[in-house]
Amino acid sequence: MNLSRRVSISALLWALAAIASHADVKDLPVRKVNGKLYHYYEVPAKETVYSLCYKLGITKDQLVKDNPAVADGLKSGMTLFFPHESENSENTKNLANPGRIINHKVEKGETIYGIARKYGTSTDRILNDNPILQAGLKAGQTITIKTDASATAPASVRESEVESNKQSTDSQNSGTMNAYIVKKKETFYSIAHAHGITVAQLEAANPGVISLKAGQVLNIPGNIGQTAASNDMIAEEKQQPTSDFNTTTSKEQDKQSTISDNTLVETPDSVTAQKSDKHISIAVMLPFMLKEENPSKVALRCTEFYKGLLIAADSLRNTSASIHIKAFDTEGSTLTVRETLSSPDFGEFDYIIAPDNSEQLSVLGEWSRKHNAKVLNGFIVRNDSYVTNPGMMQGNLPSSIMIEKAVEGMSERLRYSTPVFLSINNSPSDKADFVALLKKSLDAKGISYMDVAVDGKLMPANLKALPVDGSYTFIPLSGKQADLNKLMPGIIEWRDEAVKPTVKMFGYPEWITYRGETLENMHKLNTTVYSRFYADEDGARARDIDAKFHRWYGKGMDPAVPRQGLLGFDTGMYLIRHIANNEEKYDGVQNGYRFVTTPNGGSYNDVLYFINFRPGGITEKYNL
Repeated sequence: MNLSRRVSISALLWALAAIASHADVKDLPVRKVNGKLYHYYEVPAKETVYSLCYKLGITKDQLVKDNPAVADGLKSGMTLFFPHESENSENTKNLANPGRIINHKVEKGETIYGIARKYGTSTDRILNDNPILQAGLKAGQTITIKTDASATAPASVRESEVESNKQSTDSQNSGTMNAYIVKKKETFYSIAHAHGITVAQLEAANPGVISLKAGQVLNIPGNIGQTAASNDMIAEEKQQPTSDFNTTTSKEQDKQSTISDNTLVETPDSVTAQKSDKHISIAVMLPFMLKEENPSKVALRCTEFYKGLLIAADSLRNTSASIHIKAFDTEGSTLTVRETLSSPDFGEFDYIIAPDNSEQLSVLGEWSRKHNAKVLNGFIVRNDSYVTNPGMMQGNLPSSIMIEKAVEGMSERLRYSTPVFLSINNSPSDKADFVALLKKSLDAKGISYMDVAVDGKLMPANLKALPVDGSYTFIPLSGKQADLNKLMPGIIEWRDEAVKPTVKMFGYPEWITYRGETLENMHKLNTTVYSRFYADEDGARARDIDAKFHRWYGKGMDPAVPRQGLLGFDTGMYLIRHIANNEEKYDGVQNGYRFVTTPNGGSYNDVLYFINFRPGGITEKYNL
């Protein structure tokens, strides 16, 4: 058969297949949206605008007119809606084409129940038509779906299927599924809380929806305690955080009173938690500066921290304890802090997250002594009130202890390598104290080392005294990026010329902020630094939280280091899990927590990391 004939036959077969799959909009199932009837269509994987328009017999302009979000392209899992020709509510029954046989390729994460719901049939029918599924559903399988008139199961059957599939992904969508049209500036967070559901439930009901746009239609799981809260509950344009996050019942929430004018706007939502004797209560006292027309960078960072904390609380809603988080705007004022604490309605909290102000932290510390409360200082590094105050928790590893741990950890790793200390003549050595302590530790362990001083920048000739068959770890006496850039290229050139030496570098916390050529050279030199925190921006955990943050609030986190949204998330995860399950350790996305109690009862976070920037762009984090 010649090539042209094969092409013609292929084109004919494609056309016949397309004709066979052609349907009309009126043949699609029907759903009520905002009181009106619409035909709806769930976009499968690899669907294109062209194939969809051909399938439904409509133009692209018609498609975009009815579904504005399609202007940016189709996404798998997207639900499209088309006006119904009649307002008769009797037409809301499933209108799947009778007698159609569909071959469905199973996607990762799909369940039999979800597939049955998608095509308007029952799980029993799918199992009967596909005996292979007795061994379980697997991604990549192709199964047969028969959508005749008898395929739609009665409501009682559908409800029992929902109950039997509670552990599946589709259990988030049990009960009635309502449609909702997204309004301008709405976010996943505002929509979820306006309907009394979690963000996780909203995401599960709308697979494939990454971002929101006005006019887009979302599925809203029903029968989950929907409230009448406004869609405009959260003023995202002002970066204003919600004040109250509860998993208490609505009756309990009605008893809660507004503290004072500096309390953030109450959130009129409620989600019933599992029955439990444990109640987690956290106060967040930060300078949100809600009265400012243009909030400062400090206020925005505090708001981002709080938003990350809410994501953590939402992630742990299924814990066996009820969670109550309340935020207070300190307005950057010590007087406001005192007034808030003296209010008879302030209540009792398991933890109070303190602001980044020493005077206000002192006021909270004294209050904690009298009320046997715990105050977490996560923002002021150089503060030793934890030494004498049993209620104070220092969230950052104290500097003196950090240096001792870093020196001990590094000296142990230098037993099989020759340390080479690098300095630049006539340039300040801001790490001289650290280096002196490290040399003292090496002397005690009997590890010999070398010193190399250079003028201006390091050249390969400066290292000619080093045997080329040795193993070396270079340690600069400066942590400044400008000095580092004067040293690393020469080390790399010497190593590559000599071929044989094994070369590493050891550095300091500020190096985790360096980018560009500096970071590339750090990887080339197999560099290790010590730090209280680190977030692998390309790691799965960081990407997941960053994506959730963007979906919830409509914009990403500020790229500053550390990222306040991740700090808030990690802080919330630790505090809630510690209270609920008495977990003492937490290795977070960016920050870890492991508190050590001092003789006087206060405590400090003992977590310190070694961050290894390995060749090939790989980064690893070790907990010392």
